[in-house]
Amino acid sequence: MLQKKIKKSLIETKNKKESILIEQKLIKSRIMMIVENEDNIKNFKSLPKSKQEKIAHKLFEEINYLQETNILNEQLMDFLGKIFGNSLGGIAQTIVEPMVNSLLSGIGLEGYFKDFLVSFITSNPARLAKALKSCDELTKLVAESLSEAVFMMIQRQQGLEGQGYTFLRNALGGAVKDTAFIKSIETQISGIVCQLFGKMNDKASGVYDKLKTDVGTQGLGGILPSLSSLTGQSK
Repeated sequence: MLQKKIKKSLIETKNKKESILIEQKLIKSRIMMIVENEDNIKNFKSLPKSKQEKIAHKLFEEINYLQETNILNEQLMDFLGKIFGNSLGGIAQTIVEPMVNSLLSGIGLEGYFKDFLVSFITSNPARLAKALKSCDELTKLVAESLSEAVFMMIQRQQGLEGQGYTFLRNALGGAVKDTAFIKSIETQISGIVCQLFGKMNDKASGVYDKLKTDVGTQGLGGILPSLSSLTGQSK
């Protein structure tokens, strides 16, 4: 009886490993259709701006699809990290920096907030991919980023340095990271963010149309049947 259980466990483990390898191979195939070749990954920042934008928009659309279909589940971002390395942050920045510039210009902030927001938003590509699908999600992400920026600014503020001021920093920091504070920011910036979101969507649609022409008649969908059948997922 014990031997049968062990054998069953070994077979299940083997099948799981094989399934993961198949998913990784198919994901890499889909990604390579977007980026065209590995040189474009390594030298992303050297590519023409239009090509950077084309790759970035389509890549984050692909990340969304992979998350929705639970391909590789929690291992997805780790696997993408192995493909892109540090380049993934640069690709995310291609989308985020113009967005942050427009946003801060609209609400009258600059300097410290720009650098912080770009860094904070690009630190979680999976969250960014989700936010790029919805005006509400993007507003939440920006509001959390601004709250965190204010919190960090308070922590570093001159005049609140030293052990004696620790409780003041903590109290102020806790207040600006409170849900009510973040909700208040969401309410005040939602109009600007949603207007920006609409413009981004229009631009992304144009980028996608160009990309479909570039990759030819098979397109990215050409791999979908094998991906669905081998993983049991459907779009």
